[in-house]
Amino acid sequence: MSTRLLIVLLSLALGVVSGAFGYSLIAGKRQAAALAAAREEGRKAAEKAMADDMAALKPVSFAKTADAESKAGGVQFGYEYVKPKNAELEPYYKLAHDTDMLRHIPEVQAIDGMLMLPRPINYVTAECGEVNAFYSPERNEVVMCYETMKVLEQRGRELAAHNKLPDTYAQQYLDANFRFILLHETGHALITLLEIPITGREEDAVDQLATTLMLRFAGLNESTSTVTENLRMASNWFLARSTGEYNLDAYADQHALGEQRYFNLQCLLYGSDPARYLSIVTDGDLPESRAQGCPEESRRISSSWLRLLLPYVAPKYEMTEEKANRLFKQREIERVRNTDSSYIR
Repeated sequence: MSTRLLIVLLSLALGVVSGAFGYSLIAGKRQAAALAAAREEGRKAAEKAMADDMAALKPVSFAKTADAESKAGGVQFGYEYVKPKNAELEPYYKLAHDTDMLRHIPEVQAIDGMLMLPRPINYVTAECGEVNAFYSPERNEVVMCYETMKVLEQRGRELAAHNKLPDTYAQQYLDANFRFILLHETGHALITLLEIPITGREEDAVDQLATTLMLRFAGLNESTSTVTENLRMASNWFLARSTGEYNLDAYADQHALGEQRYFNLQCLLYGSDPARYLSIVTDGDLPESRAQGCPEESRRISSSWLRLLLPYVAPKYEMTEEKANRLFKQREIERVRNTDSSYIR
């Protein structure tokens, strides 16, 4: 092969390689530009989706109307006491039925008929064959089992005997936990029915709702000490069911450990009014290191649940978050005044 021909072939080869390299650079730049554009579009879409989601969580301001009484109310709850087949559970059926326990939960009565639900929540006491309480999405029922009532009463009697408390303590313990547990299950019902967005464990969220409701909607005849004692008895039940020794299943469970649920409840109670509930810290029920952040934690949780539920308040009760907080404050003032008022017997 002549030298001239070799030079020509090498020149052609170099041209092909250079062209391919140049094309790859151009293609690479185009690909990078396209990728950057796609990322930018994706970022904008994600930001818009997030903005839409956050907008749904903002407090909804409803116009105040003068004809509120003529406007639609919310969905009414149902209540039922199912007679047990097990004779040992008959006393708990009679207790629930004869005293109408379900209708005497102040927090449930406060929201009964207030929310626009797709269908009613039915509260039921029944024999279950096990110690349990649950929300059934299929039947839309919040169920308290007589077996649970029996165990709660027994636990109350044990505490009363151990601490030399009045005989009435067992019933108070049962009532307080009956109340908290049903409010906990009500939280599951509301999350399901209203498709409320929850981040984190749902069990933690409904514990927070139950505590918030007991703080916000305590009976007007209940003193601060009564509210505190009710929540403390509820938190005691968390500890009563804890062994202190856990396996992998316990750590993986959808519920937090009993000790964690106990301190979370104490934190929300203390944080709702640090001056009023200071004894929770001074008595050693809540470490100071945790207590420091509880006021903000309690405020944030209470505000979050209020914002999540306000959009579903029936037209008859429509209100802004500001108005709701004023009503809660007024209710608290009235409750304190009622419990401190004297009368002649």
